[in-house]
Amino acid sequence: MVMWKRRFALGVMMVLAGLGAAGVVMAGEAQEAPVQGESAQAVPEAAKTAEAAKIVVEETGDADDAEDAAAATGVTPERDFEKGMAAYNRGYKSRAMRLLTKSAERGHVPAQLKLGEMYYAGDLVIKDLKASFAWYKKAADAGNRIGQYKVGMMYLRGQGTKRSYDEAAAWLKLSAEQGYPRAQTNYGSLHLAGLGVEQDFIEAVNWFRKAADQNYGEAQYLMGVACEYGEGVEQDVEQAKAWYKKAVSNGSGNATGPLYRLEGYKK
Repeated sequence: MVMWKRRFALGVMMVLAGLGAAGVVMAGEAQEAPVQGESAQAVPEAAKTAEAAKIVVEETGDADDAEDAAAATGVTPERDFEKGMAAYNRGYKSRAMRLLTKSAERGHVPAQLKLGEMYYAGDLVIKDLKASFAWYKKAADAGNRIGQYKVGMMYLRGQGTKRSYDEAAAWLKLSAEQGYPRAQTNYGSLHLAGLGVEQDFIEAVNWFRKAADQNYGEAQYLMGVACEYGEGVEQDVEQAKAWYKKAVSNGSGNATGPLYRLEGYKK
């Protein structure tokens, strides 16, 4: 295969690996463990009744009115976020959305990120990529590196907004410059393919290395690929194996095959 075709094929493979590996990940919320055995029977009936009454009150209009009144007397967006997350963790959809939205509208970045995540995944709400993009964009405009990364990836994929490689590269760069390893990996991948930036294998590897040095497994895998084939860096199979080993230890499933191929399957 002629050199440019091999380089292009390798670049596409690495881009797909990088973009696939560093996509949006939604972490599940931990569930409260149910009371089991004799301890459940030992709970006084009065306490059960009180707890039930508390839950009912939290879902009533009276509770909502009380929250609105409190907001008028100086409840902070941070406090609204805390209460919203408590409601979210207990599955109180309307209360969670009301409090998180109130907090986000007052500029609280964690609330904006949470709403972006919820709308992206359809978590307690109908999936709405445009709404997800809008909330992530607010966090990104505030300078939050995770928000910038999410906006960049949504521009790259055309999710909730028109696809734009230029915008994707611009937002991913902002996040990458703040040290976010997922953004560094994907920004490097854009340099491989020349999407939104000039194709530059050396620059791609520079960004992979920044993320790899933070023990991000997928960036370590891509460093291994670069070292194995001598793309953007001097070819060094031993160094490639070292990167693959690090990648596997940091959770990269992509690195397992290449490592076995270079070292041989071990019993």
